[in-house]
Amino acid sequence: MNTHSAVTLGDIAEAAHVSVSTVSRILHRRDGSIKISQATQERVLAVAKRLSYEPNPFASALRTQRTGVLGVIIRDIGDPFLNLMVQVLQQTAHQEGFEVLIGHAEVNLETAQHQMNLMLTHWFDGLFLLGNVPGDQELLDVLTQRHTPFVAIASGAQVHAPLVTIDDKQGAELALHYLYQLGHRRIAFIGDVDYAGVRDRLAHYALFLQEYALDAPEEYIQLCSSKRSDAATRVHTLLNLPDPPTALFCATDLLALGAFNGVWQRGKRVPEDLSIIGFDDIKEASETFPSLTTIRQPVHAMAQESVALLHSLITRSDEKTGESSIIAQPELIIRNSCTLI
Repeated sequence: MNTHSAVTLGDIAEAAHVSVSTVSRILHRRDGSIKISQATQERVLAVAKRLSYEPNPFASALRTQRTGVLGVIIRDIGDPFLNLMVQVLQQTAHQEGFEVLIGHAEVNLETAQHQMNLMLTHWFDGLFLLGNVPGDQELLDVLTQRHTPFVAIASGAQVHAPLVTIDDKQGAELALHYLYQLGHRRIAFIGDVDYAGVRDRLAHYALFLQEYALDAPEEYIQLCSSKRSDAATRVHTLLNLPDPPTALFCATDLLALGAFNGVWQRGKRVPEDLSIIGFDDIKEASETFPSLTTIRQPVHAMAQESVALLHSLITRSDEKTGESSIIAQPELIIRNSCTLI
């Protein structure tokens, strides 16, 4: 066996005492007319692992016109929800036999365009766009025009492209109805409307106030960046109002945690002085004190749907990319940051 160059299928076949075609079928998960026994499959896989076999994507691409490599352009890797989503997305893709390479857009359209151009090669079978970047419709248009398989994830439901996203309106309804059931009538909102999903949450907040005839001054809607410190500042503004809110609907958990800081900075308490509900259910939501009541996005289910959708688009890549929409359902997670009044 050659010990100085990359391990080949022939090396594995020799060590496992099977044919090269059998090794190829097992490693590339191909069916055939003759069934391969479980024992043989396990022996070949064990040999491949022992020899540190790494598949050659370039050779594979020449044979199949596919590399098994997917690209991800993530809006902001510092966003705890998107960070969790990209980790689960990568794990799910690996389980389906795909490798994933990640580009960080840094909430910048030009950076996202540059990364997309690098990924628009035959070495990438398809792309995920994770979280919308303001102005990114032109990116979606380019991908659509080039018939590149792609899926937009957590980018709002208004995207004209294959997408997997949460039902933002239903999530907002769950949050606001829960606060209403607790007796709250003065409910404020904090969010960054640069992001599509947050715009949908704000729109439903306005409809909810109208439907339940709740009076709210203009100041009850506090638009801010996605920074915790900005949310804390907005809470100060709300608490300074003549009729401050008794409850706060934050468009993300990150802003909710920032709102916690704003309440504490004023010498007040959550939920005794202000009930706070978030959106996402990031890891820190259950670990903070008090633990955050929030709207959960089903990350694992969304990742599975995203990989399955992109895989289906890749396998029919000769056809025009369609507008498949998968809308995941949110869940109210009740913890300790909201109280009856």
